[in-house]
Amino acid sequence: MKHKGIRIRLYLVIACSVIISLISCKKSVEEPAQNKQWLMTINFTDDFINPKLKAIIFISDRNGNTLIDTLISGNPRLVLHTVKNVLPPFQVTVVKWEPDMHNFLVTINTYREVMPAEWTIKGTRLVSTGEAIVNLQNVPAHSGPILYSNLGHSNLTFSTTGSNHPVYKIPDDLYVRLNTASGPLFKWRYGLESGGVYNVDLTDMESAVTHTIHFPLPAQDFHVKVFGYRNTSEPNSLPLVTDELLGDGTKADSVRVSYPPSVFNSFRTSIEMIESWTSSSRFAYTVSGQIPDSFVKINATVSDIRDDGKSATFKTSGLYSVTTAKWKYQDLENLAFDWTVLGPDTLTTITLPSLPSTMKMMFPTLSTDSLRLYQVELIHYPVLTSWPEYLQIEFNPADPGKKSYLESSAVRTQFD
Repeated sequence: MKHKGIRIRLYLVIACSVIISLISCKKSVEEPAQNKQWLMTINFTDDFINPKLKAIIFISDRNGNTLIDTLISGNPRLVLHTVKNVLPPFQVTVVKWEPDMHNFLVTINTYREVMPAEWTIKGTRLVSTGEAIVNLQNVPAHSGPILYSNLGHSNLTFSTTGSNHPVYKIPDDLYVRLNTASGPLFKWRYGLESGGVYNVDLTDMESAVTHTIHFPLPAQDFHVKVFGYRNTSEPNSLPLVTDELLGDGTKADSVRVSYPPSVFNSFRTSIEMIESWTSSSRFAYTVSGQIPDSFVKINATVSDIRDDGKSATFKTSGLYSVTTAKWKYQDLENLAFDWTVLGPDTLTTITLPSLPSTMKMMFPTLSTDSLRLYQVELIHYPVLTSWPEYLQIEFNPADPGKKSYLESSAVRTQFD
């Protein structure tokens, strides 16, 4: 019932906020041009914003004071001005929210050191056409969970009957993989459609190709995920998860991933690992193209982290491209907040900007005092040479979202 209550509260507040937003936007449009200072132009594409919900954009000055905030829906093109006389760089914050299991998850990303520019924010939402139900038959003896995957969706489970799979493309393919004494085996099922019930016979499974990825040091725990792209060498279409491996606490020098032969033109491999249970640092590595032979560990460290409520101060060393800090909060109605601030490698103090009026109206239980520091992260992108280049690759109006497919390595220090 709490989940339903959250929906009602959000929709009521959204309705009020839309009226305020429209009045504010009309007033801004009528301002004489000579009294306005252009801040940013931001385009939204591909249903980044849930069509049943809204999103918020606000821009702050370098000290975190709000210059403009607005509630938006659909795929708008925003031209944002202020009547104040301010010097760049600015802080640009993008806020969106989606149902997440039994919660609403509010994702807040603040980008520091932003000069006036035009951005395009690429959509990442997947809209399901429905679900297919899959029942496995004649399952051979195997160990570990079964991997089910279709375009845009994957699931690790021990279930062999009644597995529900969202369908994002019709017709879709179903891929089933499991580990046996003779090695990993897989099965394809073609023509998956929403609303269908499919009995998949695993009597004649095929052998998968394997590839070993080495760790630089023994890993106490790890999470490896390999995505395959069938129709293009550029990872701009929906992927299919070809393998997913979870550590069991036993130290490992390497992992062996598998995939069906002669199917994929390109891969994206994502790996997280820790070296020991006592370490507060987690390491991550992501690479597109071919599956790597080795995990590339970042040559950077973060230390002496001081949490001052809405500020994080720390020391860093080594080579990295981007600095981030994340705060979290969950209210009593299971409305969860993830707030990440991203900026250049020169940052050693990251402070949350002030909450604008639209945020306070939409989320009255949120305050900067309620948020708790969750993580500080350093990320290295070998092909990037500057923070402006990072922003350009992520928000380039001609080709946005390419940052997600760049090779990167990271170190994350997390707090309980």
